[in-house]
Amino acid sequence: MSERKEEIGRGLLQAVAEGDEKAFSGIFHHYRNKVYAIAFKVTGSEAIAEEVLLDVFLKVWLKREQLPQVAHFSAWLFTITRNHLFNLLKQAAHRTQPALLADSEEYALCPASDNPAAILQEKEYRKVLQQAVDRLPPQQKKVYRLIKEHGLKREEAAVELNLSPETVKRHLSDAMQFIRVYCVSHLGTWAALTIVKGIL
Repeated sequence: MSERKEEIGRGLLQAVAEGDEKAFSGIFHHYRNKVYAIAFKVTGSEAIAEEVLLDVFLKVWLKREQLPQVAHFSAWLFTITRNHLFNLLKQAAHRTQPALLADSEEYALCPASDNPAAILQEKEYRKVLQQAVDRLPPQQKKVYRLIKEHGLKREEAAVELNLSPETVKRHLSDAMQFIRVYCVSHLGTWAALTIVKGIL
């Protein structure tokens, strides 16, 4: 049985190495909770743990050609996670600001150059993101916009909407899950990770 599982795993890794986004999505959903748990244990922050999760899998996608040579994917993945967390902690030690990461909206979505193709790609990402937000149920949309677009804290959004903080947390989590799935279906997993990273 274990050999069969390993065979399936090797097939997935080979598929990802060849650029199969469906296979990559499968690996992402299989390991996401474990990577998130490690990041949350180290940072104590849900937002940063989510950011680390997406950063780690972006690295996996960018290194996908190496996957057929990886003997133990779990160990390789968790090494990438630990190294990324170590670098974040090193950066935090040299900063006076409490946040570990740069402003996520600019960090993930602003074009890195004046390259027309990059600008068009960024506009397409924003268009798909807005389409996803527009399709959210009314209450989820309100929570998302108050927190992600207007910068309110969860407790502030709860007061604004006359909801409990836990209800706001649930609405935001459901909204982010819908946005992630919508973006994957319209742009592919790699682009979806990039977009979701930009709105954390």
